[in-house]
Amino acid sequence: MEEEFQRLLERTFAFHEAVVTHAQSLEPAEDLRAVIAFQSGLLALEHGSASLQLVASGHMTSAHALMRPQFESLVRGIWLAHAANDNWVMKLSEPLTAENAKRANEGPMLADMFKDLDASEAAPAQIVAQLKEYRDVTWKALNSYAHGGLHPLARVVTGYPPQLIFHTVRNSSAVLALTAQLLSLMTYDAAAMEPVRRMHREFADCLPILK
Repeated sequence: MEEEFQRLLERTFAFHEAVVTHAQSLEPAEDLRAVIAFQSGLLALEHGSASLQLVASGHMTSAHALMRPQFESLVRGIWLAHAANDNWVMKLSEPLTAENAKRANEGPMLADMFKDLDASEAAPAQIVAQLKEYRDVTWKALNSYAHGGLHPLARVVTGYPPQLIFHTVRNSSAVLALTAQLLSLMTYDAAAMEPVRRMHREFADCLPILK
């Protein structure tokens, strides 16, 4: 089991490196909506990379806690790209000041963003469905880890079974894969998606196992 886990970690680090390298080659389109959605994707990428580093160093509780902002940043990026109104795109693109931050903090919660995505004809229905499935399966646990609830309090005593760790790493990789897609699409260059398709095939072993 330990050898299998180390192999998964090695492959997942390689996947992250491939996504980061691809992201560094991209520039968002000269459109405010694309720019701010791209920035949200970069946040998701950073949270995912940090979570993987924590898994590798044995800090599983903190790794789980970062999976919530990783997921939220991805959803916000897709919402900004396809469903947010122009007012919110402007608000979240403003310079960081105390006043601007206060207005931005009054923005829609995750459930509201999903409502907007459901109502948007431009939103990619398949991706939104995948995000909602991920939310339905993981959200209560991710909230618990983020807020120091029952899940982390119990796990700090009992530890993390190997199967849960495998599941965690692959779930985070699934969010990473969708993040790579978001970043590529925000260039408005169809060719930017080809490396992502190759990565999805090459690193299929890092993604959740479908049954």
